[in-house]
Amino acid sequence: MSQEALLFVVLAVFGLYGVRWTQRLAPLWSELPLKTLLAATLCALFAGLELSTTPITPLLRWTTFIVGPVYVLAPFSLTALARGRFYALATALTRLLYWSPVGRASMGRLIAQVALQQDDPEVALRLLPEGEGDVLRLQAYALQERWEDLLKLPVPEGGDNAFLGLAARVQALLALGHEATAEREVDELESRWQRQGQGPLGYRAMTLSKARLSAYRGDLAGAQRELETPLPGVPPYRVLETLAFAAERAHNPEAAGRLYAQAHAYAPPRQKERLGVVLGRYGHVPETERPDRPLGTFALAASLGALYLLQLWAAGRYGTPNAWAAAGGFLTLGPGVPGGDAPWRYLSYAFVHGGLIHVGLNVWVLLDIGRLYEARRPWGGLLAAFVLGGAMGAYLTFIVQEGSGPPGVVGASGGVLGIGGALLADALRGRSARDRLLTRSLVQWIAFIVIFSVAVPGVSLWGHVGGLVGGLLWGFIRQGLPQTPRVDLGVGVVSLVLLGYALFGSVSWLLRYGLQL
Repeated sequence: MSQEALLFVVLAVFGLYGVRWTQRLAPLWSELPLKTLLAATLCALFAGLELSTTPITPLLRWTTFIVGPVYVLAPFSLTALARGRFYALATALTRLLYWSPVGRASMGRLIAQVALQQDDPEVALRLLPEGEGDVLRLQAYALQERWEDLLKLPVPEGGDNAFLGLAARVQALLALGHEATAEREVDELESRWQRQGQGPLGYRAMTLSKARLSAYRGDLAGAQRELETPLPGVPPYRVLETLAFAAERAHNPEAAGRLYAQAHAYAPPRQKERLGVVLGRYGHVPETERPDRPLGTFALAASLGALYLLQLWAAGRYGTPNAWAAAGGFLTLGPGVPGGDAPWRYLSYAFVHGGLIHVGLNVWVLLDIGRLYEARRPWGGLLAAFVLGGAMGAYLTFIVQEGSGPPGVVGASGGVLGIGGALLADALRGRSARDRLLTRSLVQWIAFIVIFSVAVPGVSLWGHVGGLVGGLLWGFIRQGLPQTPRVDLGVGVVSLVLLGYALFGSVSWLLRYGLQL
């Protein structure tokens, strides 16, 4: 299978998932899902023609290369931009890609939903189309604690959104001290959930509302019973804050202070500020927080993109697409070639990729995994996981496949799996509901990577397994070291030096031997 065929098979699969996803925002035959569906169909058609060796006209080829990736990936890419709080850019691209009022309104609701998850209710209210998005407005008002305004908004009559609306009303009523009315709303929520098929969204809203009612009554044991099973989609800090409020109402200051401190540790910036004030009442001093944006992840992803451009330049400069692979790849050189066994190749192979889809997938996964890791550890730990994962991936490949494996190993996936392994090590040692959910998600992701590595020819199984092992090793080592910023800064500097050494070695080799290729 050619790289082009593989690219468009992957895009077609993503497109089908995107169609199902976007249908939650708009009807199938409206602009947002329809453009995604047409783009996925175009990608599938191109892949089928490519696999059957049927000639493809230049018009179809260029149309597929432009339209396919843009409209398949647009909903995911715009969501990713919103998650990085680049709301203005996401909104501008929405206007560029979608032209109908329905299409723009649908993406506006999606970006507003992400803004609410990021604890930016003002942004969400600004993005919501006028007269639409009542449930999102309810949630935004709840974050702003505008309880009176919240109760003035109507709740949808049917569908899953009704549960979210009723849960927001329960929260508002309890905040205003209307316990009896809140209890009736909880009963209505449970009755509606029984009638409408007992779906997961309704269960989440009903369980959280029951726990809040128990907390208001000072029933800590009751709130704990309601929340003992993790609720997907509910931020951990909300669960902990509900339990802390229950302890506070039960006149248990020790438990309340401890639970508020845990909630503060998981909360987004705005809520940290609010919970910090609450912690002050219990004599707790909040810890200094790291910057909210995963700057190390962004810098590493940008570096991989820049090095891929260097790879393209080297291909044009030396007249062969393998110039940069020969300079930096691991196990790529035959016997007698200078520098074939240089130690820097255990890291420099991460700077080389087999094509645009290869580097694109690695950068995408890095952005997803890296931001989760940087939410727990500073950038130094991120780089250390990347370096040890990359080195272990090369080493395990060398041990297992020496003399019998593929002629070369390239790509940053070993380092990216290293970050995933370090994150898994942290989650395995954690005891919170969030850690259990994260562990389950990571194990499923790793299983998919292993199956993909076995099923797809040319993918380095042992490079991936070695990267995971290296990341787990670093994750457990870090837990045994002093938990001070100096340690992470130190390992970060060492990691930068090692990556710089690998880059210097590969560039020096290219300048010295490139013309002999």
